[in-house]
Amino acid sequence: MALSSLSVSCAILGLRKHVEKMEAHGSIAVQVSPVPSTAPTYALAWTSANGEKPQSAGLQQVGPDGIASFLLRIDRTYAVGAFTDLNRNHAYDVGEPADYVRDIRPLSLSDPNVRPRMLKLNLQPRHGLPAGTTIAIPKENKELGGELNLALGEVVSLDDKRFAADVGGGGVWRPLDFLSNNRLGIYFTEPYDSKRIPVLLVYGIGGTAQDWRYFSYQFDRKRYQLWFFHYPSGARLGRLSHAMAAGLNLLRQRYGFTQCDVIAHSMGGLVAAAGINEAVRTAGVNFIPKFVSISTPWAGHQAAESGIRRLKKPVPSWLDVAPNSEFLERMYLSRLPGGTRHLLIYGSKPGGPFWLKGENDRVVTVESETDPRIKNYASRVIHLPYEHVEILSEQKTLAETLRFLNSGGE
Repeated sequence: MALSSLSVSCAILGLRKHVEKMEAHGSIAVQVSPVPSTAPTYALAWTSANGEKPQSAGLQQVGPDGIASFLLRIDRTYAVGAFTDLNRNHAYDVGEPADYVRDIRPLSLSDPNVRPRMLKLNLQPRHGLPAGTTIAIPKENKELGGELNLALGEVVSLDDKRFAADVGGGGVWRPLDFLSNNRLGIYFTEPYDSKRIPVLLVYGIGGTAQDWRYFSYQFDRKRYQLWFFHYPSGARLGRLSHAMAAGLNLLRQRYGFTQCDVIAHSMGGLVAAAGINEAVRTAGVNFIPKFVSISTPWAGHQAAESGIRRLKKPVPSWLDVAPNSEFLERMYLSRLPGGTRHLLIYGSKPGGPFWLKGENDRVVTVESETDPRIKNYASRVIHLPYEHVEILSEQKTLAETLRFLNSGGE
């Protein structure tokens, strides 16, 4: 799970400063309506303090879904607004549709209990200013923050550079850079098809969508369409699960599907389980009837606990993967929603590292993979003789997964 790479000095170098920088930032998301197709609509955040001139951050053109998101400093209060640039002069003019909200504090990236919040902006023509008045966009200050890049239903290839192997490692050690330079969200492998069931794939720590290459090529595409949750696996799992849930519900509102199954590997199973609970709770209806977890450390991982002891500022996700963490304890209590059936697949293979005591898949112990607080509530439990990463490229793993999805979930 890459947790044992604590000895790799090049990865740890600068980790403390990066985590401290991440702790100083938060997010703000807005949903703009309506979004005209004939002229560009822009969203931006701006702030001023101590009499200084307003400065902006995160200027971005709003996409067809009307969503804009910002990565901003939590020690500042911002105004967030949007306008449709009818005359395309890159400034707000009287009569152009606009709206804004003031005194908004970004939601901390480091607080695992923070749930995402979508501010609503209703763009309407504004009056009361002299004819011809133009309000220029304040000068942008990168130190105040910037755009938080999101993807929601973008069709991509697994070969896209956003899913390269080094991106997965960077998402562990530099999650803030991932949020600034990559695109967090849910991707499609093909255009949405209302006649096929969506299946969301969630990779584990240090992974990318390319981990699912075998599944993607061999899956039953006549009945299912594959989606990927792309995320920085070094971030707090609570924030990631909330992001996954919010993305699923936004897509559900957009397309109106009534079912979406979820398959997750390794730490992704922890993210997915919490995300499923959040998505169903928010929707008020269980649209996720089947969940498959593969090689998930349900009882946590000792290497995460070791990293927390050794480093003053460890990788944030380790705080949640450590045994007996608050995140895990809360997950045991909440369980999966009623009506969601769970196939628990775990692997093992002789020859694991000496520090993994007992049977293991060379990364996670069987004891953790089969923790009774999760196993006892699974609809079905299957053991496969594969190691941690190998298991995703085996026909038997795929066959058992499809058998479960195609059946009543038993």
